[in-house]
Amino acid sequence: MDMDAVAWVGSGAGTTSSSRRTARSTSSGTEGPCGFPARMRNSRFRPNADRVLRYKPRLDHHPEEWWGRDAIFERSDVDPLVKRAIYTTMIRCVSEVILSKGLRVLMVKSVRGFSKGYWNVPGGFMDYGESPEVGVEREAEEEIGVDIVLDGLLNVYVSGFPGKPAYTLGFVYKGHLVSEAFRLKPDEIEDAAWFTVDKALTLTRNPFAKWALVDFFLQSDEARAALKVKRHSSDPHATGPDQPTVFLDRDGVINRGRAGYVRTPDQFRFLPGAIDGMRLLQDHGWQLVIVTNQDAAGWKLLTEAQLAKVHDRMLAMLHKEGVRVAEVYYCPHNVLSDCACRKPRPGMLLAAARDLGVRPRGAWMVGDKPLDVQTGRAFGCRTAWVGPKAWRKRFAAEVRPWSPDVVADSLLDGARAIVRYGEDPVVDAARKSRTDPTITS
Repeated sequence: MDMDAVAWVGSGAGTTSSSRRTARSTSSGTEGPCGFPARMRNSRFRPNADRVLRYKPRLDHHPEEWWGRDAIFERSDVDPLVKRAIYTTMIRCVSEVILSKGLRVLMVKSVRGFSKGYWNVPGGFMDYGESPEVGVEREAEEEIGVDIVLDGLLNVYVSGFPGKPAYTLGFVYKGHLVSEAFRLKPDEIEDAAWFTVDKALTLTRNPFAKWALVDFFLQSDEARAALKVKRHSSDPHATGPDQPTVFLDRDGVINRGRAGYVRTPDQFRFLPGAIDGMRLLQDHGWQLVIVTNQDAAGWKLLTEAQLAKVHDRMLAMLHKEGVRVAEVYYCPHNVLSDCACRKPRPGMLLAAARDLGVRPRGAWMVGDKPLDVQTGRAFGCRTAWVGPKAWRKRFAAEVRPWSPDVVADSLLDGARAIVRYGEDPVVDAARKSRTDPTITS
């Protein structure tokens, strides 16, 4: 068994080619455990003086006395720092599959593990030495008890998971079923059902599943055509594919809400600092998209033509201030509707992904209501919850399960936090990684 390792030897300036050869040699009779030269043991590393070399131990078997990684975390005699070091340096691999039937995808409800009590796409962790294709077929067939057929790789994703200090690599495939005579694995799965993509996104907490569902939607001509979402413009002003995007709720974030709703252009009033916040985001390269539930239209308190006049006034005032909005999406249905576009369903965000090239990993959702945060989480993007302290205190319990990334008093304060977040070198590097065609979102 070949295993890569890193060892150090000698000093940077004083190490000769002879000593470097000695460090690599295993024929001198001075080997330590696993083939490491004995002189490397019990030595003190001197930063900026010693050289770090790549070394490959010679192992023809996996020693039985070695612990598996997961077993390390169950032991009380292992230092917590060692546990964390192991976890952060050993990436885990997951293999999952989007099984589709027309516009619907198969979801399974888990009874244990990370997704306990939630729906997820079939699949799971790969075994040691297992290929992603073999792993997903094994896991999916164990969970639902029927054969699956893989139709190809959908995408590859990298993410951290809540409470975990390491990253996980996720391979997600497209596929279909041979039979629907499910025989669910009772200690893992309690139910299996078909859902449209917009509904499935609200049911899972798995980031790989969310990003894969969005990618599946974008790659499915049938799903893209079937999503009907109202928008203000007949020609969205996209700034390019994969453009970093901030979704903005309207009432209570951009403008003042009012009893009886904003029904005429003269009732529309920008909140203090809202235009400055939008300009700040735009100046830092963020595309702006407005997504708004308009119950007043659903209850027939104003027509869509009247709503268009309100949006015309808003956009004209923003244009005068040098702020450009790529599109305004709106849901004209009331709270009793079971439509794809009404938040917290992410239909409006999916429409922006289709029309404007928005991707979850490069997007934020900013809103003042818990359902706005829930919508952003469903889409798989970061979220900001904004509003006065008294307002946030009133809804704190409702928003807590959705864990917004940013909490702020206003759109302007939220925009400043988003900009600071984006300037973090670690976060920025992760966001830029989407340019790698094999690791996207």
